[in-house]
Amino acid sequence: MLEIRENVDTKDYCTFKVGGKCRYFITINNPNQIKEACSFSKEQGLPLRAIGSGSNMVFPDGTLENILIKIEIPGFEIINETDDFMDIKVGAGELWDSVVSRSVDMNLCGIEALSAIPGTAGSTPVQNVGAYGQEVKDTILDVEVIDLDDCSIKTISNKDCRFSYRDSIFKNESKNKYIITAVVFRLGKVKELSKSSLEKVLVSPSLTWPDHFQESFLKVISYSGVKKYLDDNLIANPTLLDIRNAIINIRKNKLPNPNKVPNVGSFFKNPIVNSELVNNLKKTHPEIPSFVVDENNTKIPAGWLIENAGLKGFNFGPVSTYQHNALVLVNNGSANRADVDNARDEIIKRVNDKFGIVLEAEPEFI
Repeated sequence: MLEIRENVDTKDYCTFKVGGKCRYFITINNPNQIKEACSFSKEQGLPLRAIGSGSNMVFPDGTLENILIKIEIPGFEIINETDDFMDIKVGAGELWDSVVSRSVDMNLCGIEALSAIPGTAGSTPVQNVGAYGQEVKDTILDVEVIDLDDCSIKTISNKDCRFSYRDSIFKNESKNKYIITAVVFRLGKVKELSKSSLEKVLVSPSLTWPDHFQESFLKVISYSGVKKYLDDNLIANPTLLDIRNAIINIRKNKLPNPNKVPNVGSFFKNPIVNSELVNNLKKTHPEIPSFVVDENNTKIPAGWLIENAGLKGFNFGPVSTYQHNALVLVNNGSANRADVDNARDEIIKRVNDKFGIVLEAEPEFI
């Protein structure tokens, strides 16, 4: 039996602490309850909208005429295993960092650099969560969903998710069509080596990595912040736990704790722009950091653009950019949705005026 609440404050379910009320609110603990919620949705003539921990969304002011369903479906089950990898089915409501922590404890690689990212496992495919060279698209086998058109259970393959940089079908053509109930991840096994095998190892002289994940691990440890942490702590041959600890430490210093300072983490995507534009910008800004994506496109850190537009620690009233990281917007205590929209639009305008680059917000604006 569903517990249906009315006129619930949405800001209590958003780490930015912004928003009015929603018409109905339901907590979901198993997929069958979603089917019940579908029936209730049809009775009321109101759309269903799923949320996880609210760490990547901004609610509107006023009353949201939706039925919000908070997904708390648990689960962490090994469904397949070989000598080189393990397939794990994770319930959509599992806290993501707990999933990463558990996989590292099991000596499974592929998501260790995604440590300390807030949110739930079911949210990760939506925007193809990524950090420090890793993205969940590289470990997801498939996504289990309920199709809201007919309340049927479906499985969507990695390919059909159409993952790209911070994007998937769940953010675009299939937005609000599916409710994610579980995600199946394929993670690599990291094994200890005998002394006779040491000369074959590229990454660590005491561990062996499945080929599929070795490149990913090398990317992670080559990131300047990660490399600095390892060097400062005299870690020459990092383990998965070393990487996890490094990422947790780095994020703690760069990002405010949403439990203390309301925010939704990185507020803008790192723009991918034409390489010719970047080359022109380097004539006047030779220090601009850039990362080649392909022969025609280059990625530029959005935080650098915002900071160099003079907006690091800038106060837009109830909303400001974080003093230690220009990429983060924070609620100073009394912000509403209009304040957030104003700060977002002003940052986009100023960066575009100075650099000719249009930033795109990362969180979902409901």
